[in-house]
Amino acid sequence: MGNERLPFWFFSDPQNIALGLSTNGFGPFKHCTKTAWPIILFNYNLPPEERFQKDNIISVCIIPGPKKPGDCNSFLWPLVQELLQLAIGITAFDTLSKISFHLRAYLFFVFRDIPAVAMTMRMKGHNAKLPCRMCEIQGIWNDISKTHYVPLNWNIFPSASSCQYDPSALPLHIHEMFIQQAKAVQNAPTAAALDWLATKYGIKGILLLSSLTSLSFPASTLTTSCILSGPTLFPTSSSCGQENSKILSIKSEDYPLLKSAWEAVGAATAAVGDTVPASFRARPSNLASDGSHVTAEMCSIWTMFFAPTLLCHQFQKPRFYKHFLCLVCLLKLCMEFELTQEQIDELEEGFKSWVKDYEQYVESPVFSSY
Repeated sequence: MGNERLPFWFFSDPQNIALGLSTNGFGPFKHCTKTAWPIILFNYNLPPEERFQKDNIISVCIIPGPKKPGDCNSFLWPLVQELLQLAIGITAFDTLSKISFHLRAYLFFVFRDIPAVAMTMRMKGHNAKLPCRMCEIQGIWNDISKTHYVPLNWNIFPSASSCQYDPSALPLHIHEMFIQQAKAVQNAPTAAALDWLATKYGIKGILLLSSLTSLSFPASTLTTSCILSGPTLFPTSSSCGQENSKILSIKSEDYPLLKSAWEAVGAATAAVGDTVPASFRARPSNLASDGSHVTAEMCSIWTMFFAPTLLCHQFQKPRFYKHFLCLVCLLKLCMEFELTQEQIDELEEGFKSWVKDYEQYVESPVFSSY
């Protein structure tokens, strides 16, 4: 591997195996203050209806808690060594043809939620100045929420410089440049230089998985639509019920839900569990008073199926509810098992339009210069 040229290429043999890697933290106890991190592999040679069944999942290891791994590379090292050997090939026996052959397997995908993927890629994450693993868009510091917000149009923020991103032509990361930046951070001569470069690039160092030539960063990293429609959206949705929301400083008083309305929505959500079979999904909790026990599955189901009914007539301005329904339609389309090219185009244009409309609703948030 490395600079060595091998006499074969990916899937040049029909017996080659494609693998996908997934990891995420889970709370083994009722209160999710402590987490453990399993690392699992999926065999994509199996049919879709079989590859994600429990009996076919390859459990690599479980990284113990109580916190997320500080250095993911150290835990991935044994796995990467085996994947390098599998890429070269190992001797296996075909029981059908009764002959020996070289079995090769390649890791092609790394997927899970945004923080977990950022951890495996050694990126600073979604709250960084450069938060996106796919493109080089920059965030603006928000003194209200104490985090970065990434707008397409910086001109609507008085403290920001003039900048506007075209959602159809974002400055995408390129694998070679991504690895070059990671090496620059890793080889920084001083701690101060390392911190400065890490902030500049949004990368904390070289990722061990980059030694696998079957992976291309960031193209080989995926985020599931369940995660996108769940935990990513839920904090914003739940903050709508807080009259002193600090996600964005919006001059208009029409965006947040009244506290009484949000409490009614939370109670109605908890009551749904009495009429929905448990085999369909996890029982939803009261979002207004028990948000600590909300899982990704609950968030996704609530957003796409419960919220359109529960939030109807709750906003003081109907345009916010209509805007929310547009997002729900896009998320439901993402959950389809098969998508036509027309549906893919619809999703692309739909999300572009949704984000542009969202920024038009935000009335001069208070941001500081960075």
